[in-house]
Amino acid sequence: MKLSNYVLTTDELSDVGLDKKRIIFSTRSATSILVEENIYENLTAGNFDIIDSEMRNVLEEKEFIVPEDQDEFSYIMAVNAKVKEEGNYLSMTIQPSANCQLGCHYCGQSHSKHYASDSVIDKYYERIVYLLSQKEYEGLAITWYGGEPLTGYSSIKKTSAKLIELAKERGLNYTSDMITNGLSLKPALFKELVEECKVSGYQITLDGTAESHDTRRITKTGDATFDIIFKNIVDVTNLPEFKENGCRISIRVNIDKTNYQYVEPLIDYVNENKLQGKVSMYFATIVDFGGNDAGKDSLKKDFFAEKEIEWLLKCYEYNIAVNVMPKRTYSVCMAEKKDSEVFDAFGNIYACWEFPYSDTYGKGDSLIGNLFFPKETYNENATLRNWNDMLTSGQTWCKTCKHLPICGGGCPKSWFEGTPACPPFKSNYKDRLLLDYFIRKKNEELRSATI
Repeated sequence: MKLSNYVLTTDELSDVGLDKKRIIFSTRSATSILVEENIYENLTAGNFDIIDSEMRNVLEEKEFIVPEDQDEFSYIMAVNAKVKEEGNYLSMTIQPSANCQLGCHYCGQSHSKHYASDSVIDKYYERIVYLLSQKEYEGLAITWYGGEPLTGYSSIKKTSAKLIELAKERGLNYTSDMITNGLSLKPALFKELVEECKVSGYQITLDGTAESHDTRRITKTGDATFDIIFKNIVDVTNLPEFKENGCRISIRVNIDKTNYQYVEPLIDYVNENKLQGKVSMYFATIVDFGGNDAGKDSLKKDFFAEKEIEWLLKCYEYNIAVNVMPKRTYSVCMAEKKDSEVFDAFGNIYACWEFPYSDTYGKGDSLIGNLFFPKETYNENATLRNWNDMLTSGQTWCKTCKHLPICGGGCPKSWFEGTPACPPFKSNYKDRLLLDYFIRKKNEELRSATI
C-alpha cells in the first residue's frame, strides 16, 4: 500500500485549540478526517503498520491509502467513465427563448425575440425519445435556461406537458430546474411552474445589493431590477407550495473588482429578510463569455479565494446554506456526456449551455447539428466533446493535480479559451476544511442536545 497522491492537509491546528491534530482530506473520496499529528507523520512516512488497525481500515476505505502498484490517474478516469456510462438519468438543457429583458454587460449572448415554436417543441420531444431508446434510464432531468427562459414560458408549458407525460408512460422519474433572472418569477407563475411543469429548483443571480446590482443587471431600457427580483424571492419562498414541493432557490452572486464589496451587505440583507432555510448562496467569479472580455475585471484567484472564506463564514454565522466542501466529481459538466445536449429555440444542438445565441460559438464546429436535419449529419466531435481526451493526453495540468477527483478539470470551455478556471477551493481548502469541521461539530452538538 502507499499514501495516495490525492491527499490534502491543513497545517497542525494547535492555534485553534486542536492540539497536535490536523485535518486530512482525500479528494478521491471527498472525505475529511481529524487525526492526531503522530498518525499523519506515520501516514506520510509509509509506516502504516504502526497506525491503529481501526484507523488504518478507515484510511484504506476512504482511499487515503491505496494499492502500491495503482496508477491513480488511470484508475480515477476509469471510475469516472464507468459512473458516466452507468448514469441512470438523461439530462438535457432546453433554451426555449432567445430573448431576455436584461442587458448585463458580461453576457455573451445576442438576444432576439425568438421562441421555440410548436414544430421545434415536437423536435425536442422526438430527440429525447430517441436518446431514451439508446439505453436504460430511470429518470429524465430537464434544465431550463435562456436567454431568459421565462420569456418563453408558453414553450416551457407545452414542452413540459409532453415530457412529463412521456416520463409517466415509461415509468421514469421526472425532475426539472431553471436558471432564471427572477424578474418574472411572481407567485402565480411560480405555482404554475411547480405544479404543472414540475420545476422545483431555481438559480437566480443577484450581483450584490441594489446599489451594485442595479448598475449591472438592468433591463435593456435601463430600469433597475433588484427590488423586483428580491421581492419575488421573498414572496415565492413564503408560499406553502415552496415547502410542500421541496423547492429550492440558489442565489448566485457574479463577482469582479467592481462589486465584491457589495457581497457581504447582500448576505446581511438575505439574513435580515429571514431567508435562512429557504435559499442557499453561491459565489462565482465573472469570466469571459463567448470571447467578450467580460473577465477583464476578475479578481485575482488568491484574493477571490480569501474573500470567499469571509463570505462563507458570514453565511455560516447566519445559518444560510452554502456548499463549503466539494463532492467527488465523476463528470465535470454536460459537455463530456455524449447523451446530454442543449437545444435552443431554433432547434440547434450544442454540448455547452453557453454556446447558443453566441456570435462566437453559435455555429461552426461548436454546433452538433439541428433537430430538423437527420442525425447522420450531426457532428459527434463538436467543440468540447473531446474533454476526456484532453485530460488524458496531458494538454492540461489536471493530470498531475491533487484536486482532479473533486474538480474534474474545471470548465472545459475555459480551457478551450486558454483561461483555466481552477476552483477557489484550490487556494482556500485549508480554511474550508477547518470551517467544515466546526460546522459538523456544531451540528453534532445540536443533534445531541435534542436527543
